[in-house]
Amino acid sequence: MNEQDTFPPADFDVSPDFVTDVAAEVEFVPLTRVYDITGEDRRNHLEDLNGIPGSDPVGLVDASTDASTQTANVIVDDAVDLALDTFVVSPQRLVDDSVLFHYGIVTEVSGRIEGAEMATDTARLAASTLPGQRFRRAEVTWIRTHPERYLPPSSGAPIWVAGDIHRRRALFLDKMADGEAIPIGLDMNNELVFLPYSFLNGDRGAHVSISGKSGVATKTSYALFLLYMLFESDWGTTARAGSSHDRAVVFSVKGSDLCVIDKPNNRFHANDEIGADAMAQWEMLVGRENPGPFTDVGVYAPAEEAAPGHDPVADISVRDRSDTHPYGWSPARFVEAGLLEYLFDDLESGQLSFIEQVVRLQLLRWAWPLAGDDNGRIVLVNPDSQVLPVPSTWESAARQFRAYKVSNPRLAGDGLVVEDLDGLVEFVSGMVTEGSPGYDPMWCGGTTAATQQAFVRRLWKATPRLRRLIRAGLTEVDLSSQVSVVDVHALHADAQRFVVASVLHHIWSQHENSTATGKTFVVLDELNKYAPRQGGSPIKHLLVDVAARGRSLGVILIGAQQNPSGVARDITNNASLEVVGQIKASEATELGFLPQTMRARAQIVPPGTMITSQPMLPAPVPVRFPYPPYATRVAEVLGSADDDIDAEQILGRQ
Repeated sequence: MNEQDTFPPADFDVSPDFVTDVAAEVEFVPLTRVYDITGEDRRNHLEDLNGIPGSDPVGLVDASTDASTQTANVIVDDAVDLALDTFVVSPQRLVDDSVLFHYGIVTEVSGRIEGAEMATDTARLAASTLPGQRFRRAEVTWIRTHPERYLPPSSGAPIWVAGDIHRRRALFLDKMADGEAIPIGLDMNNELVFLPYSFLNGDRGAHVSISGKSGVATKTSYALFLLYMLFESDWGTTARAGSSHDRAVVFSVKGSDLCVIDKPNNRFHANDEIGADAMAQWEMLVGRENPGPFTDVGVYAPAEEAAPGHDPVADISVRDRSDTHPYGWSPARFVEAGLLEYLFDDLESGQLSFIEQVVRLQLLRWAWPLAGDDNGRIVLVNPDSQVLPVPSTWESAARQFRAYKVSNPRLAGDGLVVEDLDGLVEFVSGMVTEGSPGYDPMWCGGTTAATQQAFVRRLWKATPRLRRLIRAGLTEVDLSSQVSVVDVHALHADAQRFVVASVLHHIWSQHENSTATGKTFVVLDELNKYAPRQGGSPIKHLLVDVAARGRSLGVILIGAQQNPSGVARDITNNASLEVVGQIKASEATELGFLPQTMRARAQIVPPGTMITSQPMLPAPVPVRFPYPPYATRVAEVLGSADDDIDAEQILGRQ
């Protein structure tokens, strides 16, 4: 290299005055201005492209870290507060001069000052004795691209808060059929978040799984919110195509509070701070500031103990008994529906399951309706003395009972009249206990004496716990209302399992036989008690069957649990919509659908905030749902605002 090829030339003037003059002419580049030192930054040249937001960008895709097809960091403009869970969009120009939009959600926000290397540098930066620049960085998880091209965002590209058409794309609303969007809550910016109804009603998916701590995660409250959006909002009416045949059943397992959802909430008014905030949120959700309680509700409570045949009275204290349906099962319905298996929760041990099946079939073979009785009493008659053929299967025995026996009842003198559970258990015990006067090997299926005795012990154990539920004169839950609340909280755990299983069995049978005319949504809390991960029981098998086949038959399970690790995976894995409230740290590892940062966040989210995961959105979205216009506790009904006004008027103070 010769002298004239050197740079800078030997005679180049680099005096201090020259450096000062050059520095004065250099233009300061603000953070939000797209700039490329090589000249034109073609990928970020967006002026002549369609769909570019007209507002100011909120930051730039961080060029100092990798931007991938899954995540990217964003340097946030200091004039903007970019909050967690905000939907954003970043466009770039492709080589063919088309535009590609990246849509994402802010999953973490951090900040620091460049120039600080040690903790004590903070004081020097604050005193301006050390140079530094403050910056905030947001971590964005990409949800989709439009059009669908698997490319990373452009480093240094501007990023905007997604609004209007861009928010619709971010939430995949453009991929939903007309009228199928159901709001599942409000995001942190009070914008609606949607779920396509086709992922709830079984067309493309079904079922909801809600997890969280007891009393903190508001699991049941969120389940009721979903039902409200389905049955009491225009969104739900449109998505369900206005079907008046859709039904919902809610099991009240932790108290009778859910039995008042048809009553107005006494805090839902403008003079209450919580109520006023809720009214504004409900207006965004349903277009009405004061939407009111559930409008078509039937409440069912177990019948009080009484002699067979007496008029049943609902055992409930939180509402008028005359406005509550007492429920139970008559001996005829108990035998005809084959509910014997739901008396037990441990039929998996030994041959108990086999002897139960034999006894259940034998009861149906022997049972006849009692002539002149309309309370569900039965007459047990030995089929060997009957002219009818003895059916060999449960299905044929059930057909025979409905097609012939119902229209040809027997007299009391033809056999043994049974009017309650005690009489039924006493008869069965005598038939299966070897050595008893009525012992009949046909009732035992060749099982051993030990199995027979174990079966009888379980029958006698269940009798005092379920006696009030099975007697003449009782009728089962009929789901005639749009939303039916079945109160089981005061029953023994064995009786709770029996009621839940029997009601669900009735629903399932209707849908299997195509006699149900619409969808049935079943809300059940404490799933870990009814369908535990370990072991087996008749009700667990029923719930697993619902989770597996309910999508095609129209039975939708909205299940809730404190500990997802304790629920059968076949149930939670079939849920299209997964929802998490505040949850224990030991259970966070069970939430594989959440990224690590979101699992940590799930441990501290406040009541009323839920993290949702649905098939349409590849990233979980936290949502809030408002305080309800319907009462969810007795205290929210008693002493309501209207009651206070009436009391004042009675006292002559107004």
